[in-house]
Amino acid sequence: MKLIISKSDLLKGVQIVSKAVSSKTTMSILECILIDASKGNIRLVANDMELGIETIVKGDIADNGVIAINAKIFAEIIRKLPDSDITLESDDNFQMTIRCEKSVFQIAGKSSDEFPSLPEIMKKDALVISQFTLKELINQTVFSISENESNKIMTGELFEIKNNVLRVVALDGHRIAIRKVGLKNEFEDKKVIVPGKALKEISKILSGETEKEVFIYFTDRHILFEFDETLVLSRLIDGEYYKIDQMI
Repeated sequence: MKLIISKSDLLKGVQIVSKAVSSKTTMSILECILIDASKGNIRLVANDMELGIETIVKGDIADNGVIAINAKIFAEIIRKLPDSDITLESDDNFQMTIRCEKSVFQIAGKSSDEFPSLPEIMKKDALVISQFTLKELINQTVFSISENESNKIMTGELFEIKNNVLRVVALDGHRIAIRKVGLKNEFEDKKVIVPGKALKEISKILSGETEKEVFIYFTDRHILFEFDETLVLSRLIDGEYYKIDQMI
């Protein structure tokens, strides 16, 4: 594999996907970022089995290939390189050479065979809202989720669609935050619990521009957010959310 990417584009991509790199795991492959240049574009992927993020980075592909590389080490190297084009080159033994102007680094990578791929999601019946609206919805409610893992339901937010209105609810046992927004397009009624961790990371990635849109897809077990050449896939929290209407 041989790729040529500007430092700014590569660093931005690494920072986006690093939010889904596992920090506490016995599986070293989950501490890695997958660099995939096998399908005509350069994809960076991270997956901690609960949250997965994929983003496309602009660059030139001189030679196709796929490699998994330790996210922390890779990010630290890229961050310290000069603001210039970076060449990434790997051999058959998964040794990666990073070149930028007079700087040269060599780090050991891993085979992509061990890396857990993101589940395939059928993209149909998308819920479409602006990045500004989604960022605002999250920021105005996420502070009310519980940090206590013993009550899993409270660590997530209720996303409920009813009568073409999206209601987002968070509570931690002491306070409740509720935000509603009307939907432009018809959408079937739905109720899911989205992990607070995923929403916090999405809020950091979103540009928050009103003219840019986010496409949201639901399955029985996952929720997928698609925007700006980036996919954020999160596992949903199982269970029945609290009866908010009776509480208020």
